[in-house]
Amino acid sequence: MQTQHVDPAEAVRAHIDVGARRSIGMHFGTFRGLTDEPLDAPVTDLAAARRAAGLPEAAFCTLGFGQTCWLY
Repeated sequence: MQTQHVDPAEAVRAHIDVGARRSIGMHFGTFRGLTDEPLDAPVTDLAAARRAAGLPEAAFCTLGFGQTCWLY
């Protein structure tokens, strides 16, 4: 799926490259069987990539299934 999606490390790089203040990771864990990795791997990998880049937790997050996020 790499032609349509970015992995967590690439997402963090894009966040930095565009100078985003806040990013939200999505489109993961929806369909079991579309990937060989565990369903929670993208969330774990995103947190690790964010930490490795020195970004604060609030800069790049994910939402739980059905969770709402208000952006002000």
